[in-house]
Amino acid sequence: MTFFMLLEGPQWMERIYGVFGAERQERYRRVGHEVYRTVGGYVTGNLLISFIAGVTSGLAIWLTGVPFAAALALLVAIFDLIPLAGATIGAILVVLVALAANGVTAAVILAVFFVIYQQVENHLIQPLVYGRTVQLSPLAVLVSVLIGAELAGVLGALAAIPVAGTLQVVLVEWRRGRLVAA
Repeated sequence: MTFFMLLEGPQWMERIYGVFGAERQERYRRVGHEVYRTVGGYVTGNLLISFIAGVTSGLAIWLTGVPFAAALALLVAIFDLIPLAGATIGAILVVLVALAANGVTAAVILAVFFVIYQQVENHLIQPLVYGRTVQLSPLAVLVSVLIGAELAGVLGALAAIPVAGTLQVVLVEWRRGRLVAA
């Protein structure tokens, strides 16, 4: 859905801007552009984090000697796109393949790797990457995901960062409008 919103969003926004008078269009265009940048930054950040997960997982899988390391790493990267549960599902699948192909030792090593990696990703990589791509502080990213997950589960976690970024854009513009009026 986000992909299609990014693809078709500008045409929809032009129609919406046309409803407002010329004196208000500039302000609404500025806000719309910033929201569009925020959502685009979220998508870019999500893809970057999944790429990092795939590369690091692929390296760990390869080092443990599990066959099809590249395919399994791609699987981890794809599942990592799903918030909250995706990375865990990908990790479970890789550990099961390692158990079947290489035995208990490789499976345990990979299980430990994925537990550690997911903690690093959730508490360090995600806040830093989203902080730069969405231009929110890492603390705001972490808090917004926690609030979103608490309020609406997986869907809330998925929407939390774009919503937080949009709220930041709207509040900055509202404050700018108040300063100009004062």
